[in-house]
Amino acid sequence: MPLTLYKIDASPPARAVMMVADILRVNYVAYDINPLMREQDTPEMTKKNPMRTVPYIEEDGFCLGDSHAIMLYLFDKYATAEHWHLYPTDKRKRATINQRLFFDCGVLFQRLRSVMAPSYTGRLTELSKSMKRNIDDAYRMLEAYLSDTLFLADEVVTLADLSAITTMSSLHGLHPIDEKRYPNVNRWYNNMSELEICKRINAPGAEAHVASLKAFMAVTRSNLNSKL
Repeated sequence: MPLTLYKIDASPPARAVMMVADILRVNYVAYDINPLMREQDTPEMTKKNPMRTVPYIEEDGFCLGDSHAIMLYLFDKYATAEHWHLYPTDKRKRATINQRLFFDCGVLFQRLRSVMAPSYTGRLTELSKSMKRNIDDAYRMLEAYLSDTLFLADEVVTLADLSAITTMSSLHGLHPIDEKRYPNVNRWYNNMSELEICKRINAPGAEAHVASLKAFMAVTRSNLNSKL
């Protein structure tokens, strides 16, 4: 029975898993789920994925949430020699990739989530100064990580880049990278954006995600103005 991927294209973590699955040529069934409609909150879905997040996978009764864990699982199961550069066996390179994945999960995505949550619940009209400062602080850290290598963990694209570019695509759409302050980040972002797989899988979903967030903020502004 083929693997089932529960996802929505606008989700940055889902796009990361979709790109890795595509590169590894994983045969999977896509099941679109809408988090805004709380489709992940049904008893059946909650049992499979207690975090109630998107994406998650199901394969022969095995369920797994969190995009970073899913990416590593897919690599361990489906990667061949041609894919080893994505997650090389060298322990220090692998440790660096792991750290960048944790950075995406614990820092980058949290900056994005701080915008997403109030936007979707009608509590945000625009990015606050503190939100912008926090995003800039994340860009600062990325700038340092990219000071010695062309990509986040190596001179070639790894799982870390495929994960981070999805988050960064949404962040950049909301608070653009200042190329003068963060030239390394800007270079990396442009290089990643030119990859065929990013153009095909990441870009459309990122555009939809940013447009959705901006639309929710615009509606909230309009509602507030109508009450004045």
